[in-house]
Amino acid sequence: MSIHKLLSTASLIMTVSLITGCTSPSFPKLGVSGEEMSGLSSSSTDSANSASVTDSSISDQASTQTTMVSGQAANGASQDASSDSGEYLNSGEASTGATYNTEAASEATTETTTVKKDPYGGGNEPVPDGDLQLVFIGDSQFDRWRNSSTSISELVGEEMNALHYNLGVGGTCAAIERTQTGNSTTEGNNDYEEANFTAICHMLKRDLNTDDYPISLDEEYETVLYSIQPEKVDYYIIEYGYNDYYMGLDIYNEEDPYDEHTYYGALNLGIKMLKEISPNAHFIICTPCYCRFYNGSGKDMGDAYNVSKGQGSLAYYADFALRLADNTGAKKLDAISGTTFNLNSYTYKEYLEDNVHLSYKGRVVYAKALRRIILDDMGIYDSANEGDVNSMLSIADY
Repeated sequence: MSIHKLLSTASLIMTVSLITGCTSPSFPKLGVSGEEMSGLSSSSTDSANSASVTDSSISDQASTQTTMVSGQAANGASQDASSDSGEYLNSGEASTGATYNTEAASEATTETTTVKKDPYGGGNEPVPDGDLQLVFIGDSQFDRWRNSSTSISELVGEEMNALHYNLGVGGTCAAIERTQTGNSTTEGNNDYEEANFTAICHMLKRDLNTDDYPISLDEEYETVLYSIQPEKVDYYIIEYGYNDYYMGLDIYNEEDPYDEHTYYGALNLGIKMLKEISPNAHFIICTPCYCRFYNGSGKDMGDAYNVSKGQGSLAYYADFALRLADNTGAKKLDAISGTTFNLNSYTYKEYLEDNVHLSYKGRVVYAKALRRIILDDMGIYDSANEGDVNSMLSIADY
């Protein structure tokens, strides 16, 4: 599927009511202030059946990572039907054989949404400018169902009366392949082959133009991207992992925790760049979702905990996402262990529309989980009426 089907028009919030009717400030010239990140964890013990977090430290190697910016090619990746379901997290279209949910169709709307100013009484949002501003960056879990009012970014943004920008790109990874060197700010060129996480961060930082990108990005993408004022972003919500796992990309480099040829390092480097341009923003790191794998004959090959594509199970990648959240002070949404919401081996057919991508109700529950993380972080979560913020959500309630 094409990466050109990007970025939700419902997430595009401009000063004029181009799409959603929501207001959005124009893009200013940015000043960059450096914010050095703390040292990061050492490699975890290899447990494919655990997505737990262990704290450890690694000496800061920021000096060695400043030139390491690259892009990873997922283009044309073949689906290995003999080893798993062949589901590659790509564009916002429904997967083959998946039909639009009846619930989603009934809820979809083209009506405009008016963003309420000062949505939570002022002072509670990280950047108190009167609008809660959310930027979603990830793969097709964020990219899918855009323009239907049922994508994750739309569900969260509209329920919270927030300005929401969807920079999800289907089929992309956080990390890059080692055949690529990535962005070179000194030479002014790059060899990114997809809009992976660090490439998007460079675009937001404005040291990589969409015109420099080898594969042309569509006008909608550029409009959304350049309407974001990074200094006013309250939350970056980041979700990657399935495609890194599917492509068998490296997870971690003990010598360089900012190595964007690794899953952990790419997320780490990208967040470092975003902190430079959005010093007041908060971060939420989301793990890949629990899923199951089937071969071409429909045989169940296992799940996110016991099927490997060469570097470990999907749960092993998720473990490093949780470690990074702890090491960078980010909030985290654990979507793989069944503790945030009850997506597991018994309920996955309710949560997933194709064994990998979230169904409409799955997206609703996922959005509810993000909403309460944000409200809790802002100090205004109503636990008396909504229950313990750490209680498990259930799809049966929605």
